[in-house]
Amino acid sequence: MVQKRNLSIQKITAAAKQIVNESGAESLRFSQVAEALGVRPQAMYAYFPDKEQLKVALIVDYLDEVTGKIEKQLVGVSGERALTLFCEQLHQLLLAQPEMTRLAFGGIDYSHQEVAFEHLHELISLLERLIEPFTSSQTQMLNEARLFRALVFGYVQNELWGLFQLSKVPAQESFDAALSQVISNLTA
Repeated sequence: MVQKRNLSIQKITAAAKQIVNESGAESLRFSQVAEALGVRPQAMYAYFPDKEQLKVALIVDYLDEVTGKIEKQLVGVSGERALTLFCEQLHQLLLAQPEMTRLAFGGIDYSHQEVAFEHLHELISLLERLIEPFTSSQTQMLNEARLFRALVFGYVQNELWGLFQLSKVPAQESFDAALSQVISNLTA
């Protein structure tokens, strides 16, 4: 049991993340988080004015976690290998926490959540920096970054929806082949 004076944003978001990972974001309620922490739901309003802001905090933490793990893997790596590693890691990380992925990429409108958008933009900027040396213009770089994002997010979404379950080609094998083709087209 957490006493009110020991309650913190970190404790609230950790409990909320556990609930989301176990039951999905649609089932997230202040009362559930409060119960998990052993406090009254009203105690959480000092930290989050509403459930939407709690979701934004969860998304920001999740995006920072994903970006940080990818950045760590990219230390000392460049070129085609860095692009491959970025996409493979992003693919794996998004599939590892399906409910947080559903929340982060389907649970809010980023055009109305500037803080969350800034953290998403950090992840996108990392990809753009990896692609930039292979492009001759800003427009080409943006188009290529969108193609890479569409590839990764498209595969993740289809895997989370179960659309590859009955396929004769395993999803991972198909993803690897598609990624190799997109990188070859960019670096040719």
